[in-house]
Amino acid sequence: MAEPEIGPSHLCDLARQVRECTLDFLLGAADSELLWAPRGTSNHILWHAGHALWLQDKLCLEPLTKKSELPKGWETKFGMHCRPVASTKDWPGRDEVARLLTLQLQRMLAALRETPAERLVIPQGSARCLAGTILHGLHDEARHQGEMYLLLKLARASG
Repeated sequence: MAEPEIGPSHLCDLARQVRECTLDFLLGAADSELLWAPRGTSNHILWHAGHALWLQDKLCLEPLTKKSELPKGWETKFGMHCRPVASTKDWPGRDEVARLLTLQLQRMLAALRETPAERLVIPQGSARCLAGTILHGLHDEARHQGEMYLLLKLARASG
């Protein structure tokens, strides 16, 4: 029996579900919770939301469109090897991050809809196919939502 294919519409549905949850956590946090991190940790809710934007740029949009659309300096603040969070003092505001996440989702959905299903199963210079790379990025964003949820719970329990 052949394995079912993951097509553009499946990836669109998943991208929408994952991103809506990221936005819910970002928009649902109180101002005092956005930059809060428990002692001994560094990443806060705003960082996780900004990292989601970076993730989908690198693992979805760049592979699909061959270009990055990150704001200048985004990778330094939110990338995989970003500078230490404690050394950043000029964080973008919640509304700006939410706006960028929303716009990026629209670009992701448009790029996915324009991508032929056959292209999603072609390996991308490694063993992982394009659909696998996109799924990896969406899975990673969902894992960061778990961090955001835990930070909300801890902030509310400590305050």
